[in-house]
Amino acid sequence: MNIEQHIAHRAWAFQALDTLEAFLGDADFPGDQEEEARVIGRKRRELKEGKYRVVILGEFNVGKSALVNAFLGDEYLPMVLEECTSKITHIVKSDDMKAVLDLFDPVSEAELEMLGQLVAAFGVTADVLAGEDMNQVVIVFPSNEGRDLVRILRPLVTVMADEDFPQLRTLRAKFDELHIHLPTDLLADDVALIDSPGVHSISETNTKIAEDIIPNSHLVICLLDSQNPGTEQNREFIEKVVKHRHRKIMFVINKSDQLNAEEIDSKGRRGPAKDLVRSLRGVVEAPEIFFVSALYSLVSSQLSRGQATLEDLDGNNKIKIPWALQRELMQREDAAAGVAEYLAEQSNIAPLRERLLRYLYTENREGAILESACRFVDDKAWTYARPLQVQLDMARDVPRLTELADQRMTLTARLEDSARRAETVSGNLQAISCGGTADGQEYAGYEGLLDSRISEEAVKRCILDPAREWICDDLNYRAAKQGGFTPLAAKVENLVDNYLRDLCEALNAEVGAAESTALASMGALCPLDPMRQDPLVTPRVPVRELSVSLVGSYFGFAVFGGVLFAAAGAGVVASGALEQLQTQFQLQMQLPDMNTAMQMAAGGGAVLGALVGILLRAATSKSVRRRKLTAAVRAQVVPPLLGSGKGGDSVKERLRGLLQQGRAAFADYIRTTFENATLEMRGALAAIQEEEEELLRKQEEVIARLEPKLAALAELGQKATDTAAASAPQESEAGA
Repeated sequence: MNIEQHIAHRAWAFQALDTLEAFLGDADFPGDQEEEARVIGRKRRELKEGKYRVVILGEFNVGKSALVNAFLGDEYLPMVLEECTSKITHIVKSDDMKAVLDLFDPVSEAELEMLGQLVAAFGVTADVLAGEDMNQVVIVFPSNEGRDLVRILRPLVTVMADEDFPQLRTLRAKFDELHIHLPTDLLADDVALIDSPGVHSISETNTKIAEDIIPNSHLVICLLDSQNPGTEQNREFIEKVVKHRHRKIMFVINKSDQLNAEEIDSKGRRGPAKDLVRSLRGVVEAPEIFFVSALYSLVSSQLSRGQATLEDLDGNNKIKIPWALQRELMQREDAAAGVAEYLAEQSNIAPLRERLLRYLYTENREGAILESACRFVDDKAWTYARPLQVQLDMARDVPRLTELADQRMTLTARLEDSARRAETVSGNLQAISCGGTADGQEYAGYEGLLDSRISEEAVKRCILDPAREWICDDLNYRAAKQGGFTPLAAKVENLVDNYLRDLCEALNAEVGAAESTALASMGALCPLDPMRQDPLVTPRVPVRELSVSLVGSYFGFAVFGGVLFAAAGAGVVASGALEQLQTQFQLQMQLPDMNTAMQMAAGGGAVLGALVGILLRAATSKSVRRRKLTAAVRAQVVPPLLGSGKGGDSVKERLRGLLQQGRAAFADYIRTTFENATLEMRGALAAIQEEEEELLRKQEEVIARLEPKLAALAELGQKATDTAAASAPQESEAGA
C-alpha cells in the first residue's frame, strides 16, 4: 500500500464511521443508539486524534527543529543555536494554528496577563486563553503565519528564554510539553512529529523522553551531524532504544550539504555512514541511513513561496550550487523555481518523508490506527447486520405462510372434490330417481316403480281378483246381499287401502334408499341433519255402496222369450205342421183360417216365450248379479286409481306429482348444500388468500426494506476487512 492509498483508506474510514452513525437512526436499528453513538464517536476521535508518533532525537544543535521545519515547509520552530528547544514539542496537522501548553499546575491570572502583554509587544495577533481547568494555556494565531508562532515560542521553549524573558520563568516551569497545531498539507493528518531537546543531557526532560515519549512512539529518527555521526554516546543511547524500547530507528545524517558527493553513501561503505555503521555494529544490523539537508529543504520552500529571493541566497555561504548548474538555472524563465527544485532534490527530504510514511503505514506493528478503525467498522457492520439478518430470515421463512399454503391446497382440493361429488351425486340421484345406471346398477326410477306398482295388472291382481273371489264365495255373497252389499264395499276399501299402503311403502323405501345413497356419496359434506322428503301418505279411495238391480234383466229376458216364441208359433202354422199334427194324432177340431191361425200361434208363443224367459232369468240371476258386482267394483276402483285415460286427478297422477316434487326438492337441497359448502369453502379460501397476500405483502416489504440495508452493511464490512488487510503492517525489507 502506497501513501496515496493510505490517505484514501483513512478518508474512507471516516466515511464508514459516518455511515455507521447514520444507521443508528434507522428504524430497524435494534441497539442502544446513544451508547453506540458514543462508541462510534470515540473511535472517530481516536482515528482523528490518534497519530503515528515520530520522535526526532539528537544532540543539541544537530538540527532537529530545522528538520521539523523542513518537513513542514516553513519556519515554525526556533532553529538558531541560542534558540535550541528545551521543551518536548508535538506538532500535528489542524485547521487552525495554535499552541497548547500542558501545565503541571494551574496557570495564574498574572501569568496569562504577562504572556498576553508579551504577545502584544511582539506585534503578534494572537488570543491567549486558559483551559477550563486552568491546566492549559491555548494561544490561537488567526494569521496562520509561521513567523508569528516562532516569535511566541522563543520566550517559551528556547534554552535562552530564562535569560531573555525572565517574566515568564514561572510559566515555563509549569510545563515541559506543548502541542503545536498547524494548517499545512505537508504534514499527514495522522502523523505527529515530536521535537525533543538534546538527548544526551541528564535533565528530567530527557528522562521523560526515554521513559514516556519513546515507548509511546512508532518511529524514532536519530538525527546525526554529518561531521560526527558515530560517537560512543550515540551508540549507548541507540542501544537502549533498540534493545529496551524495541523501536524502529531510522538514522538521518543532517547537513549533507557540507559533504562531497563521494561522502554521501547510505549503504555505509564510505564517508560518515561508514563510521556510523561501524559504531552500531552489534546493536543495529543493516541500519537505514538517509542523508538530508534541512537547510536546503527549508530554503527551497521559502523560494517557492516567495519568502526568499535569489539575492538572499547570494549572501548565504551555506548554499552551494555548482557554477555550471547555477548558470543554467539562472537562464530559465523562472530561475527561482528552478533553484528551489534543485535545492529540494538535493535536500533528500522527499524520499525521507516517503520512507517514513511507508514504514508507518505498511510496516509499523504498533498502534495501527487505521487498521484498528477498519476492524471496528467491520465488527460493527456485522453486529448491526446480525439482527437484520434474523429479521430477514424470519421474513423469508414464515410458518404461517406454509400453514396457509397447506390450508389453501387442502381447500382447493376439497373444492375440486366437492365439484366432482356434486356432479356424481346429482348424476346418481338422477339415475336412481328417474331411471338409469348408477355405480353399475340399473334403476327403474320413481316413475318406473310407480308404473310397475300401480297398473291395470296390479290393480286386477291386488284388488279386482280378490274382490271377485270374495263375491263368488256363497257365504260372502249372501251376507253381502243381505246387508245391501255394504260388506262388499268395506272389503273393496280394505283391499284398496292395503294396496295403496304397500305401494306407498315401496315408493317411500325407494325414495329413502335413493336419498340415503345420495347423502352417503356426499361424504364429509353430508349435513348433520339432512333434509329428507316427507314420506308418501297412503291416499284414501272411498268405495260407495254397491247395489245391483236385475228388473231390467227379467224384463229383457221376458221380451226376448216372447218374441222368440211368437216367431216360432207363426212359423209352425205357416209350414202346415199344425195340419200334419192334427192328421197324425187324428185330432177332431175346427181349425181357423191361415191368418187367424198364425195370429193365434204367435200370441200363444209370445206368452209362452215370456214365461220361459222369466224362468231362465230366474235360473241365472246369481251369476249375473256377481258379474255386475264385479263390474261395479272395477268402476269404483280403477278410474280413481288409474284414471280414465283422459287426464284427471287419479291416485297415480297425484303420487307421480308428489314423487316429482319430492325429487326436485331433494335435488335442490343437495345442490344448495353443495353450493353453500362451496360458498363457505370459497369464503375460507378467499380469507386464506387475503391473509396470504397480506403476509406476502409484508414479507416483500420487509425483504425490500432489509435486503438493501444488509447488502450495504455487508459491503461496508467487506470493504472494511479489505481496507484493514491492506492497512496491516508488513515485514520490512530493511533491518531495524
